[in-house]
Amino acid sequence: MRLDHDSEHVLAELTDLVNGDGRDGGPDVLASLDSLVAFLDAHEISGSRPTTESELRAVRRLRSRLRGVFERAAAGDRDAVVAEINALIAEAKAVPYLIEHDGNPLHLHYTPLDAPVHHRMGAEMAIALAIVVRDGGLERLRVCAAPGCGNVVVDLSRNRSRLYCGAQCANRQHVAAYRRRRASS
Repeated sequence: MRLDHDSEHVLAELTDLVNGDGRDGGPDVLASLDSLVAFLDAHEISGSRPTTESELRAVRRLRSRLRGVFERAAAGDRDAVVAEINALIAEAKAVPYLIEHDGNPLHLHYTPLDAPVHHRMGAEMAIALAIVVRDGGLERLRVCAAPGCGNVVVDLSRNRSRLYCGAQCANRQHVAAYRRRRASS
């Protein structure tokens, strides 16, 4: 599946946000207001920076809702996925417009740069998910197939074969399968 550069970038932000919840033993990217600002800076997310705990809580709720989209997709609940994506877009009051800033060429934004961060992120992430579901199908939104992992995966491969969130989970599963084959022979 081929997406434009901006959509691929937003999907990477989305998976980093959802998978950065500390479930895998890593740090929670939303542990504090400072960590949220660091996440926004690291991903070069434009616009105003959050200054209140309520904004941090709103981004945490967004992360939870985005994880729910992947869980419902993994369960095959197309209607719930579509409803949640549409709700995120509507709540952000997304209206696409062209903008050029910070040395970047013309690209689309969906909310004003001073909109609340959860609306800016939610609109861009929901629209990127909508494009994936529309063009590639619901099955491209997955939860990592490695037992106990729980990270989310957007499968953009041509043959829809990506099962794992990263090389570590894939390698662990391949080694386990190899050992099972060796033990049975």
